[in-house]
Parts: sequence; structure tokens; C-alpha cells
Amino acid sequence: MQRAEIIVIGEAFVDFLPKGAGPLSHIDGFEMHCGGAPCNVARGGARLGVPSRFVTVLGADEFSDFVLEQLRSAGVHTDAVRRLPEGRTQLCFVTLDDRGDRQFTGRGPDASLSLGVQDVRPEHFAHGEALVLTCGALRTRQGVFAVDRALQHARGLVCCDPGTCPPEWCEPRLMNRRLWSVFTRCDVVKCADHETYWLTEEDDPLRAAQRLVAGGVRLAVVTCGARGAVWAREGGASGAVPAPAVDVVDTTGAGDAFMSALVAWLARAPAPLARLTDAQVEEALSFATFVGARSVTVKGAVHGIPAMREPRLPE
Repeated sequence: MQRAEIIVIGEAFVDFLPKGAGPLSHIDGFEMHCGGAPCNVARGGARLGVPSRFVTVLGADEFSDFVLEQLRSAGVHTDAVRRLPEGRTQLCFVTLDDRGDRQFTGRGPDASLSLGVQDVRPEHFAHGEALVLTCGALRTRQGVFAVDRALQHARGLVCCDPGTCPPEWCEPRLMNRRLWSVFTRCDVVKCADHETYWLTEEDDPLRAAQRLVAGGVRLAVVTCGARGAVWAREGGASGAVPAPAVDVVDTTGAGDAFMSALVAWLARAPAPLARLTDAQVEEALSFATFVGARSVTVKGAVHGIPAMREPRLPE
């Protein structure tokens, strides 16, 4: 089995991005892209020079073939991808407003709902420096068991980017409880500012990050779009990093690009997270905001992520 430093568990979709802005009824056509937050993070990590493995379940249809080819072309190890006979990968139609912000409409069955403990094997984690999870893997009871097994096998950092939880995925309060059972075992949790109240009952990004740390997270990060990100860590330190100014084309996957960059930097960090200085934490987050900003300048979740040999800011 190939060596991978980042192991990502969760779902993959096929995103259909509009050729223009506006409501679905005004769209003339779509471009097909690989999507799903965990899939994006795995591809982003690989593009940034850190070997990544994606653990998921795909269908047997041509859209699943497309996802698999996109993963492989990005350099992601796909030896932990299971194909479900007669299964299909879900399609997601995206609409963009004039600022590049998006709305999602999912269609069709989702093979990744079949993710279970049989998909999580000890050898997946043999060289792992970081495990990455989202709420998508926690939509079903068998998914909860799969995540628990992954947490048992994890060797390095445990990182979670919960994302949003559409009502059709899971009852939000139940998902909140499932996520907090993961947060208490996490080193890093990252969320967006519009997700903080659901997760922490705090509207203020910094207070939300501090609430996550009080719950047991070592480093909590809240992204704030064009305003950058705020962070808090165990020991009481906190801060903020700005985001570079860019011309926004499509915000789809910006948070995933940020997460892939943060995890990639930490996987290659000069010291374990607990021993990193606050300045080094801000260096990691500056790199993540740089990559996140680059990602929104073109269509598609990872096409704007620069290909690198090492996940570091350019000189």
C-alpha cells in the first residue's frame, strides 16, 4: 500500500458549476467538476505536495469513474476507494450570485452513504501524519462507527472541518452531538463564520473558536471569507490573520482549499502542534489563507490551488 501522510474520510460528489451567475432558471449550461469537501481536501493536499489517501465509497456509474479519474490525476491514492455495484455518485448543481457565493442542489442517490467500518483498515494509517473528517461521514450510524474506528487507528493529528449539515443529511441537533463526540478527540477544528452558532451557540468567530478550545480542541480556526481567519489554541493564545485581496470568480471549495493547506502545512510542520509557537501557527494560517484566496480566482474547488513540492508560502 502506498505511503500517505494525509488520510481523508468522507463523501465525493460531481459538481455542476454554472456558466453564468443567477438563479437556476436563468442558467444556460454547466461545467462538470469533482466535488465534496473531503474529496476536495484530499486533492488539495496532494496538489500541495503531501501524499494523500481518500477513503470513500463510489458507485459503478460513469460519474463515479469521473471522480476516480480526477482523484488519480491529482495524485491522490485511491487504494481505499470501494466501488458499490449498482451504486451511483450524487450530483450537485451549484448556482452563483454576482459575488461568486453559491447555493447547492443535490440530485440522485449517494453511494458514499454506504461507508462503514469495513472501509477503514489499519494499513491506511501506517504513515499518516493527519486524519481529516467532516460531518458527511457522520450522516449514518455505520458512518459514525467508521469514524470511531478511524480515530482509533489515527497516528498523527486529528482534524475536523464539519461543514454545513443540510436537513436531508441528518437532524441538526443529532449531528451536533455526533460532531462534539469527535471534537473532544480532535487536535484541529476549522469551521466557517456562518457555521459557528450551530456548532457552538456563539455568533462571534473568536468566541466560537475559544468555545471549541474549551471543549478540548487544541487549535480552533474560524474562517471569515475575505476578512481572513481567527484562531484560538489551548493555553489561551488567540489571534487573526488577513486574507489576500483577490478577484473572486467562484467561492465553491474555498474552505476546502484552506483546510487542505492548513493540514498539509501541519503535516510537514517542524514540530508537533503542541510545540509550535504562536508565530508558527500564524505562519500555517497565512499559508492557508493564501491558498484559499487563490482557489476562488477560478471555477472549481481545487483548480486554483497551486501545485507545490512543499506546502509553504512562496518567497
